[in-house]
Amino acid sequence: MTIHRFHLVNVFAETPLSGNPLAVFEDGSGLDDATMLAMARQLNLPEIAFFLPPTQAADTRIRIFNTAAESTFVGHPTLGSAHVWNIIRNQANQRIALETHIGIVPVWHENDIWTFQAKTPTYRACNLSSQQLAAILGLQVKDITGTALFVSTGAEQLVVPLASRDAIMRCAPKAYVLEQFAANRNGQAAVYVWHRDEALVSVRFFHTDRGSLIEDHGTGSACANLGGWLLANGVPRPIRLDIRQGHTINRLSTIRLEVDQARHIYVGGRVAYLGAGELML
Repeated sequence: MTIHRFHLVNVFAETPLSGNPLAVFEDGSGLDDATMLAMARQLNLPEIAFFLPPTQAADTRIRIFNTAAESTFVGHPTLGSAHVWNIIRNQANQRIALETHIGIVPVWHENDIWTFQAKTPTYRACNLSSQQLAAILGLQVKDITGTALFVSTGAEQLVVPLASRDAIMRCAPKAYVLEQFAANRNGQAAVYVWHRDEALVSVRFFHTDRGSLIEDHGTGSACANLGGWLLANGVPRPIRLDIRQGHTINRLSTIRLEVDQARHIYVGGRVAYLGAGELML
């Protein structure tokens, strides 16, 4: 029997029991893919992460799993893992290089905020009409505004601007419809709806898991993709936005998005450490 020690944190958390939960295992060496996935299902969190020896010039490597599969890139495990890396090594590194499936992601800590720099976005047109988008999201046509676009800074998602915060609150997609019309290049259905009031943005993120609709607490990768959408649509830079997510599921997340003059995208938030535990396998 081997003891696998993990740490529990909440990312994008303004208070300890808010934000997006994450478990980070100190050492994933010797664990195969099936065991990592089974551990994710055992803990039943949005994601878990494992530290592994790096294969590139990075401080450490991470692999990220949700309850359905391994993820190529997710924002909140990237920030949460950097926070845990400092804790388990009793360090206070201001900057950490994390090796991920999409390459090395720089993460840094300043004024109690962890931030990562996103990869350069790529785009794919959405060929759905406003009528189709409204039907997919359980909304009215007048609720759809602007151009829906598939964006990827590591994980491709459909980004859809809505006309009001009220439309955000009323959004009610169905899993089978998302899987039919909003799947990304990997066949995974994921849609990010948002509305901006000056510097404050209200968002919701939906994806499917084995036929069920899941609403996420706080989505760093989708926030980075929003930055990509803003670039694609010529929004004047620099851009600094506060993102509110999870309010409809009683799990508020606060995310910071910045796009600078050089078109770099940054996503950040606070990380709350809750404690540690062990799995004995």
